[in-house]
Formats: sequence, structure tokens, C-alpha cells
Amino acid sequence: MSRLAAIKLWLFYTVCLSLLGALLLPASAAAQEESKPTNVLLVYDSLGVDTPAAGNVEALQQLLLSFGMAVKTLASDDYKPEMAADYEKLITVCNTEDLCDSTKHGAELYTEKDQLHIGYNPSDLLRGKLALQTETRTRQSLKLSVDGLSQDNVFVSRLDFIAEGKGETYGRMTSTDGTINGPFAIKAGGYAYVPYFEPGNMSEVAITYVLRAWLGIEAADTPTQAYLLIRGVTPFIDLNRLEGLSKQLYEAGIPFLVSVSPLFSNTDYPAMKRYLAALQTVQSYNGSVLVNVPAPTSMGQDASILKEQMDGFLNDLAEVGIAPLGMTGEMKRAQEKSGREAGFAFSDTTILFPNETAFMQEQLEAVQPFTSSPYSMRGEELLQVNRADKIWPAFPVDLAITFDWFESEAKQEEAVHSIAGSWLPFADFKSGEHSLSSSSHKAESLQGALLLDGKLVDLQDQSNPTEEALQVKAPVQKESFHLLFSVQNRVLIVLIVTTLMLFVVFLTVGYRLYKKKYYKSGGSL
Repeated sequence: MSRLAAIKLWLFYTVCLSLLGALLLPASAAAQEESKPTNVLLVYDSLGVDTPAAGNVEALQQLLLSFGMAVKTLASDDYKPEMAADYEKLITVCNTEDLCDSTKHGAELYTEKDQLHIGYNPSDLLRGKLALQTETRTRQSLKLSVDGLSQDNVFVSRLDFIAEGKGETYGRMTSTDGTINGPFAIKAGGYAYVPYFEPGNMSEVAITYVLRAWLGIEAADTPTQAYLLIRGVTPFIDLNRLEGLSKQLYEAGIPFLVSVSPLFSNTDYPAMKRYLAALQTVQSYNGSVLVNVPAPTSMGQDASILKEQMDGFLNDLAEVGIAPLGMTGEMKRAQEKSGREAGFAFSDTTILFPNETAFMQEQLEAVQPFTSSPYSMRGEELLQVNRADKIWPAFPVDLAITFDWFESEAKQEEAVHSIAGSWLPFADFKSGEHSLSSSSHKAESLQGALLLDGKLVDLQDQSNPTEEALQVKAPVQKESFHLLFSVQNRVLIVLIVTTLMLFVVFLTVGYRLYKKKYYKSGGSL
């Protein structure tokens, strides 16, 4: 081939590649545009503190993030009509009947977007779209049911229930005296109404069905899983009992996760080595490790310091073969931008927990969802739910069914028995794609395999790691002090004995001299 022909051929390939890149660029941009999460505006009248509704706004935030939505939450007093332009969907929550007016007014102005109202006094717009008629009852004991699941004796002090409406209905609410008999929720097009939602009972399960349909998430597109999660694993619990629990769950064929608290200081002490050895045992019994981000302190915390501390602990885990697959933390951490970037920066797999105290961070922008964020629900509450068949229906959202660390062995045995007999369909967290990266290591899971820095983790080598950890010698400094004190004790004993012996000798000699003196002087003793 001549030089000129080669140049022509090179130019031809260059032009073709340029044209191909120009064609693919808009497609890539469009794909990125499609992958953006839906923006949801959540407006509430009050947090319902010290009422049964307390925590429902926070639970809605968690659910929306679990469904992959970006959510901005604000009080109704801060809502302005022009805000609607930036959001595809609006959720209004009325927890206090006397404070609903501003919430209703905001919904009336939001006429062109999908709306969901929860609680008292749905807007006139929503009533018209759903042909909705409601009635009010007080002091009722309800039975809530949806998709073969039900719970009896749910007490409500006041309730607006759906008497009539047109649209698709979800679940059922009936009272023991027969005065309430209506759907749990109703939806038509982009409009939906849920008259009652309080976390901690069957309504928390039922609302997931309504949200999934209203958000337009097809069940076939995203099959869901349920995971067993043990919370509150710290260096200060009974680590032998943690290892025993891991073995029990493994022998029962139940995969599980543990949320472990990080340790930021004294990491070279034997207690830290014992903690890591226990976590190795957890991992060897098919347990997956998640690292808990500490809750913000009242004094605040520098984000860069937190990130550095978390990174150090994650490296400590990796260096002994432990491959954590994600993070956990209270909802307030996700709301707080600096705290989120510091605590959750290592993984896009995160399970959020309800805040321990009522808290609502002022949000300047929407909270973005994580790639994977199962919704956490307390196991004790879910096990109160009755079901028509042994087999549970598929949940509308990925669930992390949580149990706090058990205070006693008896409670642990009771919980394991309940879990094993519940027929809950627990999945192995490692079957999904999760990854976590620290400054020095990367842990990931893929189709059931656990990888650390690209290498398969051999769980069998960690089946009994505690023996080595328990052989850790006491620090040299402590041994030297012990030896020093031992030598000092012996020296003191020798000195005391020697002193006593000398005292006896001096006493004897003195007595004899004194006796001779009296004999020479003619005295008597």
C-alpha cells in the first residue's frame, strides 16, 4: 500500500469515528436525562410530635428514597406556589386537622401535577378528581388488610374514611362495630388519597402498595427482596453471643446482615482485635456487614474529620478480610448534606433508620436517592401482621426487616424462633450488586460472591478466627509495670525482714550490755 493510500484510509476511519461519536453523544445525553430520579415535593402541616402519627413524614421520606425518588420536604408554612414548577409530584400530609388549611391551599394551586394526600381534609381538587366523599368517626378499633395481609385491633382516635369514590382501590379498613367499611386508599390517574397512615402498624405496609402504583413503578421491572438486619452491633455487646447467633441463623438457612458501629480510637487494643474476630465469624456464617454512620451530635461534627475516621475504620475491616457492602444511618444523616457526603460517601448502598428523636433538617435542595436503599421496618411490628397463606406476598419495595441487638439470651432465642417460623422470604444481600470503597480497599458483591480488592473472599478461612485473636498478648508496657511492681514487692519484703532481724540483734546486744552494767555497779534487775 502506498503512503498516499494509507493516509486516505486513515482519514476515512477518522471521519467515520467522528460521525459515530456525534451520533452517540445525543443518545448518551438523553439516556442520562432519562436516568434522573423523579422529583417529589413532600409538604406537611406538622410532624405530629407526641401523637400516634409521629414519624409518618420521616417514614414517607425513607419510602420515597427507597423507591428511587428525589424528595424535598418542607412545612406547609414555607410552601409557595411557584415551587411546583420544579417537581413532578406532590404529596401533602395533614396530621393535625386544625392546621390543614395551608396544606389544602398549596394543593389547590398544584393543578397540573400528580397529587397524593394523606390524612385529614383532602382538597376540593382531589375530591373532584376522585369523586370522593368522606365520613368521620372517632375512637374506633380497625382491621387493616391488603394483598392477603391483615392486622386487627388498630386503634384510631379520629378518622376520615372513604365512603365513596371512583378509581382503583387498595386494601380495606373495617371497624369492629361495623360503622367503617371502606378502602384503605383510592387512586385515579395521577391523583390518590390515603386517609390514615401511622408507622408501626399495618398501614406502614399498606401504603407501600399505594405509593408504588402512584409513582408508576411496575412490579415486573424491579423485583423486590426482603433482608434480615441485626442492628446495634458494637464492641461492647456479648461478642460470644453474636457468634452464636450467626451460627444459629446459618444453620437455619437464613442469610442476614449486621449493622456495626465503627471504632475510631484505641484500634490497636485487644478489644478491637476481638471485635474484628467476631465480625469475621459473622461473615463466615453468610452474614453481610454494613457500617453504621454515627448520628450527628448536638455539638456538631466536622465533616472532614468524620470522613477520615470512617475511612480508617473501613480500612481496618478490609485488612483482616472483612468486606462491608454498604452503610446504615439515621434519616437525619441523609438530610444533612455535609454529613451525608462524609458518612455515606463510601458506598451508594445505604439503609436508613428512623431518627431516635423528632428531627427535620431544613432542606435547601432535594435529597437524592441511593442506588440501593431497602426500606427499614422493625421485625417485631411486621411479625404482628396476619396472612392468609404461609407464603408472604412479594413486597412492593425492598425491605430491611430490623431487629435491635437482643438484651438477653432468652430474648435472642425467642427472636430466632420467631424469625425461623415466620416464613419471611429472606434474601442473601450478596446476591445483589453492591460495592464500598475506602481510600485503600474496595469491597463488592456480585451474584452471591464476595470480593475484596478484586479477589474472592474465602469465608472458610474465617470459620474460627477468634482463637488467634484471643491469643493476643498484653501490651509490653503493662507487662513491664507488672514485673517492676513484682520486683519492688520482693525488695520491700527483704528490707523489712532484714530490718526486723537487725532490730532483734540490736535489742539482744543492748539488753546484754545493760545487764552487765547493772551487775558491775552492784545493782539488780
